[in-house]
Amino acid sequence: MGEQAVSDTVPKTEGLFVRQSSGLVREFRPTDVFIFNTLGYALGLVIAVVPTFVAALWPEQNVLLIVTLGTILTISNALMYGYLAGVMPRSGGDYVYLSRVVHPGAGFMANWGFTWSQFLGLGLYAAFTVNFGVAVALATLGNATGNDRLISWSESVSGKWPTFLIGAGILIVVLAVLSLNTRVIRNIFLIGFIPAMIGTFVTIGVLLTTSKDEFVSKFNAFMAERADGQTYQGIIDSAHQAGFSPGSATFVGALLAIPIGYWIYIGFTYSAYIGGEVKQAAKTQPRMIMATLGFAFLVYLLVFWRYYDVVGKDFTNSVVYLNGNTDAGSGIPVSPVLNFFAGIMTGSTTLNVLMGISFILWNGLLLFVIAMVCTRNIFAWSFDGIAPKQLATVSERTHAPWPAAILITAIAIVLLALYVFTSFFTIVVNYIVIFSIAFWMASFAAILLPYRRPELFAAAPAAVRRKFGGVPVMTLLGIGNLALFTLILIASYKTPAFSGPTSGRANIFVVAIYVSGALLYFVARAIQRRRGVNLDLLYKEIPPE
Repeated sequence: MGEQAVSDTVPKTEGLFVRQSSGLVREFRPTDVFIFNTLGYALGLVIAVVPTFVAALWPEQNVLLIVTLGTILTISNALMYGYLAGVMPRSGGDYVYLSRVVHPGAGFMANWGFTWSQFLGLGLYAAFTVNFGVAVALATLGNATGNDRLISWSESVSGKWPTFLIGAGILIVVLAVLSLNTRVIRNIFLIGFIPAMIGTFVTIGVLLTTSKDEFVSKFNAFMAERADGQTYQGIIDSAHQAGFSPGSATFVGALLAIPIGYWIYIGFTYSAYIGGEVKQAAKTQPRMIMATLGFAFLVYLLVFWRYYDVVGKDFTNSVVYLNGNTDAGSGIPVSPVLNFFAGIMTGSTTLNVLMGISFILWNGLLLFVIAMVCTRNIFAWSFDGIAPKQLATVSERTHAPWPAAILITAIAIVLLALYVFTSFFTIVVNYIVIFSIAFWMASFAAILLPYRRPELFAAAPAAVRRKFGGVPVMTLLGIGNLALFTLILIASYKTPAFSGPTSGRANIFVVAIYVSGALLYFVARAIQRRRGVNLDLLYKEIPPE
């Protein structure tokens, strides 16, 4: 956005917006956008946990079919956000799109709900970074080096207080990074992305060079030395004796697994929320969002195909079944994620270190992306006059919205504590439903753009203005996105074990988030009207750069 330096004092309100320049700077190049979105869906984390999730919820289904169906259905979501981010290249994502096409109240309500899903995600993934990232890395490294102390630490680090203290420390680091110059932030993303990808490629290499017989032998040796002596075949036999009996895979069943078919990509459109900092957004956003989707799809197919060839579907299902349905469990000392099994496949300390660092980075860097998205959303609300104008303050030196960063860090630490020490998340937080409602609402910005804002549509790039059968492609993409998230919402209520609780209290929590967003908008609208500012005019103006 504009290069003009903006004071880090509280901005002075001038007309509809709090000032005539946002203070943000367009620093993100195409490569940076690709990295940002890839970190947003946390490639390495998804690879690690998907076999475990599928084994727990859809053990009979073919993961490759789930991934393929999810990818096909996600294309409309990718192009819709890419095109909208090009037409209205401002920070705030669907807040800007809906508020300028449908109504500012609809925009704030949807983005308020989405941002709260990200707040909850910060608390959740901060704990995941410790429980899945640090714990599994210690276990695999301990196995490679024969260090029983590291394996012991891998178990103790997942305790409540270690999880909270380490997670809170990570969130404070996130705050420090978000207070830096945008150019520095994107360089940090690049520096973290490189070893994260190297570790993932190492994982792929280990999978490609290990046979099933080799894995079984090494797994049995690991269990004999450091666990309870259970064997590969013994785990399978124990699970079936305990009652495990998966049904047959079906196309309909794979379609009902669409929540995870989209979850594997959630975050790949997050560059839309930092749109005010992306160079040549009209070209960069759709191209890089689609490139991110295509890259992820190819990696997923390769990794999951090889994983099930080497580790085995029946074994994975059996481990998860025993852990979830028997007192004795499987005997595996840490979460049975893909990275843990890959670590057993190689005795190389170097390779285990690379895989361990990578897994921690995928978990940790996701927090930076989510936090940055949240700060830009809050900044956009404040810049329009809906949230307190102090939250639109940016540093003159770094151009970073530091008050918003402090706020989201404080919220995230509180939510981390609730996740670790209480049953709050398991009782009322349906993460997938919360963010899916926001994406469902965003569909109407694309559907109505050619008709409600014809001047914006006419000025859009040629790819956006294309028609099919006389209907704008943008409208068709919006309809496709609407269908996708309608399906996700329906399927989420059929699989609450993955999406989150669907009890009456959980539904009230979801409704309360979105209703409170609507109420807050109309309260802000009334306050601003008394000050002589008509927020309804947000419908007619795009925020300045």
